[in-house]
Amino acid sequence: MGRRSRLLVLAWLVLAGGAFAAHAMTRSIVEMTCPYDGVKFTYSAQNSGTSFGKQLDWMPVGAIESPWPLASCPTNGFVFVKAKYEDDEQERLRPLILSPEFQGIRSETPYYRASWIMEHTGSSHAEVSSLLLQATWEAGRTELGERSRVNRPGLSAKDAQDLVRRLMAEGTTGERYTRYATELLARLAVDVADTTRSAEARLDDRLLTGEMLRRLGRFDEADSHFAALASELAPDSKEATLAAFQRRLIAAKDRGLHLVSEALGKNQ
Repeated sequence: MGRRSRLLVLAWLVLAGGAFAAHAMTRSIVEMTCPYDGVKFTYSAQNSGTSFGKQLDWMPVGAIESPWPLASCPTNGFVFVKAKYEDDEQERLRPLILSPEFQGIRSETPYYRASWIMEHTGSSHAEVSSLLLQATWEAGRTELGERSRVNRPGLSAKDAQDLVRRLMAEGTTGERYTRYATELLARLAVDVADTTRSAEARLDDRLLTGEMLRRLGRFDEADSHFAALASELAPDSKEATLAAFQRRLIAAKDRGLHLVSEALGKNQ
C-alpha cells in the first residue's frame, strides 16, 4: 500500500471513530465535574497522538483524533477549553454559560461552543476562527462516521479501503458541516484583511478559504479565488502547487477530502 493509501486509511479510522486506531494514540478516562450544577461525568481524553500528514483544510491525520477532544458537560453544555479553571474564572463565566443564548447552542459540537465562549470572553478574531475551523473537523468526522457505521461489521480489508475512498471522495455535505464552514468563510475574510497578522498566516487563511469554497461545492467562487491567489504567487512555490491542485479538483467538481501530500506529489 502506498503512503497516500496508508494515510487515507489512518485518516478514515480516526474520522470514523474506529476501534482500530494505531497504538501511537493513547487515551484515558477522566472523571470531571460540571460547574454550576456539580454533575459528575466521564470523558475520554486523548493523551497522545501521532500525525502523519494533514488534509487541505489543515486537519492532522494519522494515529490521532482531530481535533483533540474537549470535555463537555452533559447538562449545561459547558466546554472545558482549558484543562483547569480557577473558581473565580468559572464564576465570571456563569452568566454567559447559563444565558439563553448559550443554552440555545448546547447541542452544537464542543469546539463550536468553545468558539462561542471564546468570542464572548475577548479572544482574538483569529483564535476564535481557529476553534471554528476545528468545529468543522468535528462535524465532518461525525457525519462520515455515521455514514460508515452501517457498513462497518464484517468488512474485509479491501472493502474497508474501498469504503474509505468512496466516502472521502464524496466529502461532507451535512447541514452542520455546511453551516459551520459558511460561518468560517465569513470569519476568514476578516482574518485575511487583518494586516497586523503575519503574511504567512494570512496566506494560509487564503488557501483555507478556497478549500472551504470547494468543499461546499461553490466551484465558480473557488476557482476565481485560486486563480487570483495563484497570480500573486511564485510559480515554483508550495502555495502555487496547492492552488494548481485545487483548480484541478474544482474542474472535476470534486468536493472530497484530499491530503496536502497528495497535492505536493509526495504519495509514496
